[in-house]
Amino acid sequence: MPSKCPVKVRQVGYSIENTPTEFLLADYGSHCFVQITQVGKVGKLIKASRDKPDHLDGHSTYTITNLLGAENEQVDILARQLVEELNRSPPYKTLLLSYSCTSTQPPISTVCSVIKELCA
Repeated sequence: MPSKCPVKVRQVGYSIENTPTEFLLADYGSHCFVQITQVGKVGKLIKASRDKPDHLDGHSTYTITNLLGAENEQVDILARQLVEELNRSPPYKTLLLSYSCTSTQPPISTVCSVIKELCA
């Protein structure tokens, strides 16, 4: 009897700045892998996680770690916004973001909208 794969994978193509862009979201339960590529490669890797415990004021803090690739503040901001979106409610997830696009300044609102759609 074949077993079902516990990893939920969703993929969609979208045009960003007139360039075909592939989005992949793989949900592993406690971790989530998001790949955004226009060149078909892994590219920059960032790990983003929610710190524990929450501060007494109720706001969460997040740690962003560059694993591979050059520092890029805009992509770090994108990772921060994506991990916040993933952690609006439990279960809290660690994000591994792969970003490989021709633009070094991602259109954050567009990317977040596509990821919200994939999470739905």
